[in-house]
Amino acid sequence: MRIKRFGICIAALCASAAVSAATETGDKEPFWLGGDISGMNATRLRVWVNPKHGFCSPEDVLKMAKRSQALGMPVMIDFHYSDWWADPGKQNPPEAWVGMTLEQTKKALADHTRQTLQLLKNEGIDVKWVQVGNETTHGFLWPMGRFEENPVNYASLTKAGIKAVREVYPEAEVIIHLDNGFDQGLYDRVFDSLKSNGVEWDTIGISVYPYWAPEWNAEDDYRLGAFSRNMPTVIMDAFKEAASSAR
Repeated sequence: MRIKRFGICIAALCASAAVSAATETGDKEPFWLGGDISGMNATRLRVWVNPKHGFCSPEDVLKMAKRSQALGMPVMIDFHYSDWWADPGKQNPPEAWVGMTLEQTKKALADHTRQTLQLLKNEGIDVKWVQVGNETTHGFLWPMGRFEENPVNYASLTKAGIKAVREVYPEAEVIIHLDNGFDQGLYDRVFDSLKSNGVEWDTIGISVYPYWAPEWNAEDDYRLGAFSRNMPTVIMDAFKEAASSAR
């Protein structure tokens, strides 16, 4: 597998953050001036629905996307569908969506996806990839969309998000992102279920954290769970061991 993009998730930085990046000569420059000097050629921006203080809101993401584009770096949008961080241990729905029916939630999800992407498109942002959910190993928007209990709902919600992406950025790659990239059985279960329920995606996103899997070694780069599906795959999150060997 050849990695064409080496990106960074910069959503932890507010648009005006005074964060420095080291250049090859050891000098430091503001991150937003570093660009390729810091070894990055793409950015990943997470989106929360109604976060406190506006951090990672669609408007905040637009500011960061503009700066990324000014450096010639294409953008990946990472929809969490939550007011705060979503991961395999917590997939809480936005407060405003609590109590909605499945159909109402699908509409809210699609509207949020569409409106966020349209905001970016109106400003000429080059969105190359879109994640419909973040590490949705056990589904998202719990309990309604929890994979183990409600796989059909999980698929239905995912399809609503994908449809909205296609409407605004038809050429963008749609990514479904799970963690535990070394777990073949996990990927078989989740993606076989999604496929059987009519979900159509472009790329599988994986998280690889060797620190949490002592048995993991560099050879596993070539047999990560998603790779055997002969489908484009991207490492979304990784500790340095995986990032180093993947390069």
